[in-house]
Parts: sequence; C-alpha cells; structure tokens
Amino acid sequence: MMKKQLWNKMSTYLFLIGVCVVILLMEWLVISILDAMNKGEYVNDDIAESVIFFVCIPGILVGIIGAIIISVRKK
Repeated sequence: MMKKQLWNKMSTYLFLIGVCVVILLMEWLVISILDAMNKGEYVNDDIAESVIFFVCIPGILVGIIGAIIISVRKK
C-alpha cells in the first residue's frame, strides 16, 4: 500500500497560500510601521520587492492552481 503524497491534499495548497499571505502582510506591516516612525531609510526596497515577487506571488499562484487542480481531480 502506497502512502498518500503530501502534495495530493488540498489542505497543503491552502496552507501554502496562507503562509505566503502572512509573509506578505507582515512585510507590509513592518514597512508601514518603519515609515510611520520616519525610519523608512532602513527598508531595503530591493529585498522587499524580491520577497514579494519571488516568494509570495509565486507561492500564492502555485497554491491557487494546485487547489483548483486537486478539486477538479476529486470530482
């Protein structure tokens, strides 16, 4: 009997979406707080944009596509 793969569960993709959204919201919150405290010079825009465009957005897209594929397969 073969074990069920982790990426064959919808909950895994939903968890991925949740983690990426939390990272995105935390980054936005930290940048907003630093900007409100007039400490915006401590924010490295290149790093912030890299995290958003290379971690969060692809993670959210993969999560959405994976969840759609799993739901279509189960029907």
